Amino acid sequence: MPVRLVTVDDWRPSSMTERRLLELEREGLLRHRTSLSSPEWIAPPADHREPKPPKGYVVSFAKFHRHGLGAPPSRFMRALCLHYGVELQHFSPNAITVAAVFAAVCEGYLGMMPHWELRLHLYRGELFNAPTRTTGVRKPIRAGCLNLVLKTGKTERPREYIPVGLSTNHTEWDSQWFNLRNDDDLLPAYTGRLITERPENWTYGVIQVHQSRLDPLLDALKKLRLEGLSAALVLSAVHHRRVLPLMSRPLRMDEMGPGASSRDLEACRMSNKAPADDEVAARVRAAVAGDFQPEHINGFPMRPDAGSIDVVRSFLVYGFDSGFPWLPFLSLSLFS
Repeated sequence: MPVRLVTVDDWRPSSMTERRLLELEREGLLRHRTSLSSPEWIAPPADHREPKPPKGYVVSFAKFHRHGLGAPPSRFMRALCLHYGVELQHFSPNAITVAAVFAAVCEGYLGMMPHWELRLHLYRGELFNAPTRTTGVRKPIRAGCLNLVLKTGKTERPREYIPVGLSTNHTEWDSQWFNLRNDDDLLPAYTGRLITERPENWTYGVIQVHQSRLDPLLDALKKLRLEGLSAALVLSAVHHRRVLPLMSRPLRMDEMGPGASSRDLEACRMSNKAPADDEVAARVRAAVAGDFQPEHINGFPMRPDAGSIDVVRSFLVYGFDSGFPWLPFLSLSLFS
């Protein structure tokens, strides 16, 4: 039956006060404010019933930062916005989780920048429209319409990647919006536009001629899966390191070893002290399905920590560490 779209719902008033945003800052999930004239984040005025970000700001959500978004955004996060043709508010919380886990797997376990063709191979974009009480009628939504979904069907993709069971508990996330400074206009400007149809490129995969060069990466992912790596363990390692995967940093996660400069390490870490194990476990449970417990923290260490699994020497016989040469359709000046 064809789906008919009806008028979109209004924005929900924001529940994010300055006090709540300061809590995110203290948790190491938002940057510290260093400027009075251009603060890193701004709580919405109480009389704003919908987002009206000042010039140079975009609309973000508390859940995004709890699930791995940081500012300024990483090149990978900017590439996702550009590829899908979306603004930040169009991502769902689970799409942010998927992107953060993928970036962390590439950096912390495969030892490379997030690999675009590998992502295209594994995931497609899906458009979410909200159901109504009438069969065949749905509503376009202002925030959270883009989901990143693992390709299944007749393919082997679910067995090619680590388990990523996503949380379904995102109650009232869309009321937790606030204004985030858009450094150097790296993210698309906020316009509030609606997306009512899924663009064709949201489902693009890897062209056949390039498929075979993914084999070493897929072999490495299978190795990690067999060793027990899951999205929950990836996120626990990320939070323990005090790193936001979708934030621009001077070091990849696998480079955060004893030989790294203290200045670079400080620029990567969002706080001076690692969160307690029970806090890490709570953050993981909020992002992925399952009863993740504090005793599972550090259950699968990232490179270069002691005990990490080096799949790179075994499988990656040619390099993908050179940044974004595999994005020929994007302007590389965006990622300088």
